[in-house]
Amino acid sequence: MWTAWCAAALSVVAVCGTHQETNTVLRVTKEVLSNAISGTLQQSDALHSALREVPLGAGGVPYNDFHVRDPPRKYTNGKQLGGNYKYGHIETNDNTAQLGGKYRYGEILESDGSIRDLRNGDYRSAEDAYGGRRDRGRYRSAEGAAPAGRLHRRDLQPGQIPPGVATGALGPGGLLGTGGMLAADGILSGQGGLLGGGGLLGDGGLLGGGGVLGVLGEGGILSTVQGITGLRIVELTLPRVSVRLLPGVGVYLSLYTRVAVNGKSLIGFLDIAVEVNITAKVRLTMDRTGYPRLVIERCDTLLGGIKVKLLRGLLPNLVDNLVNRVLSNVLPDLLCPVVDVVLGLVNDQLGLVDSLIPLGILGSVQYTFSSLPLVTGEFLELDLNTLVGEAGGGLIDYPLGRPAMAPKQNMPELPPMGDNTNSQLAISANFLGSVLTLLQKQGALDIDITDGMFEELPPLTTSTLGALIPKVFQQYPESRPLTIRIQVPNPPSVTLQKDKALVKVFATSEVMVSQPNDVKTTICLIDVDTELLAMFSVEDDKLMIDAKLDKTSLNLRTSNVGNFDVGLMEVLVGKIFDLAFMPAMNAVLGSGVPLPKILNIDFSNADIDILEDLLVLSA
Repeated sequence: MWTAWCAAALSVVAVCGTHQETNTVLRVTKEVLSNAISGTLQQSDALHSALREVPLGAGGVPYNDFHVRDPPRKYTNGKQLGGNYKYGHIETNDNTAQLGGKYRYGEILESDGSIRDLRNGDYRSAEDAYGGRRDRGRYRSAEGAAPAGRLHRRDLQPGQIPPGVATGALGPGGLLGTGGMLAADGILSGQGGLLGGGGLLGDGGLLGGGGVLGVLGEGGILSTVQGITGLRIVELTLPRVSVRLLPGVGVYLSLYTRVAVNGKSLIGFLDIAVEVNITAKVRLTMDRTGYPRLVIERCDTLLGGIKVKLLRGLLPNLVDNLVNRVLSNVLPDLLCPVVDVVLGLVNDQLGLVDSLIPLGILGSVQYTFSSLPLVTGEFLELDLNTLVGEAGGGLIDYPLGRPAMAPKQNMPELPPMGDNTNSQLAISANFLGSVLTLLQKQGALDIDITDGMFEELPPLTTSTLGALIPKVFQQYPESRPLTIRIQVPNPPSVTLQKDKALVKVFATSEVMVSQPNDVKTTICLIDVDTELLAMFSVEDDKLMIDAKLDKTSLNLRTSNVGNFDVGLMEVLVGKIFDLAFMPAMNAVLGSGVPLPKILNIDFSNADIDILEDLLVLSA
């Protein structure tokens, strides 16, 4: 019992350990997938792999048997042109003595559905059947019955043969009787007869097996793979791609292309042009490493518009039909692997999202898939977990250093995609906060400002400060240069509201005076709460952030010149933050936040909407 509980606990830990929170969501329509596949086909050499000789005949495993594990249906012995197809297949009866008949010679069907065999009775010959031993037979003729008048015709009983028939057509020498025209030795069936061996239609005859039309039969040159040889795909046009989303499954892919095939047969050289529509049902899955994969479940080819040119030869219509059969059998094995290759390259593009992307020189950004992508009838949704890491250090877990009462917010719902939108990227406030946290931890937001560093600022001296705070002038009557040291001890916070992005930065401003011996003495330390307005744009696949000072709030923490009204310094501190701190911060943000590299999506001209806790890019 304890062992079972321990195993269950370990399972829970393992599952929880693999859970990843979503802070970025990407939605793409079928047009994006179609463009990605088309671009891959155009840029790769996947089509060249199909430019090779076409294998003929049966014996190989059909393409879909690798994907659908049902055993293939077998119609023929594989000797027909086209291999495992119904062309040339004849379903034989129990006995082939009759042409298309199911009943044997000498059998008749009774009115009650039973079969009576005339040969199994007591009539062993035509003489017995219609001669003097009629009383011993199973069936009797109506000939011995009393004649009936015109108005008193006697109806035949079941099994009776009308008068004249028994001794006429069915009798000895009759039409169907022994030695008759249609009998076993007659002109149609006898040796040398029309249908007999050596006859016109018989075996070895003009139109029979081995005859002129026997060329088309079993073992003929057009029904065997040996009849058409050397087929080779010499050209494959760039396919026209169309994609349909299958909710909860994946996509239905269609590739329309034109194929040029050369070959030869015993009746001439072949120049074949065929239109091919390759269709594939593709399932979207996730492999063991956590990457989504497009996997073909079934692939088929539909041929149309086949044109066969013969440099010389006969029977072009039959050749068209036969070529259609053989291409229908072998083209899936040649063209469906092309789809496999292309989807493999698209899968590689999906895997690129996991690459480490530099975030300036301070760190990196890595996008990972947090769950199996969602497929709807309108879009494909990819949930991403964005990891921000320090250069040579650990990951940034936003909000680092924040109180426990302010936990991470869940990813809010995305707005509906617009009619003209093919891609939609939603970035949460948590992710933006992680980027600013990285800058704060690396000290990129800290700055020392000295006199003359920024021309827009007034002189940073004790004289300027003494004009605002008399106690400073009293302590430092001689003008000395000042150093303003601004530090950001805590990570900034990001708040996204409707049409407004607010960044709150808590900073300290230490005012120091430089002594003659290069020793700096602190005059005061001021806490500065600032609110910044952030604006966003996209450039070179990066999200650019530009911040502007909105307002500041000061609080005097310590002073070495005695207490004073810190509000007297509000204007000066405001200018220092606006003209010195903000340009330095924007310079750091100027490296941009890398966007996920996936499916060649370009957000350069994207519409940017700021919603509640969400930044949405629509392209």
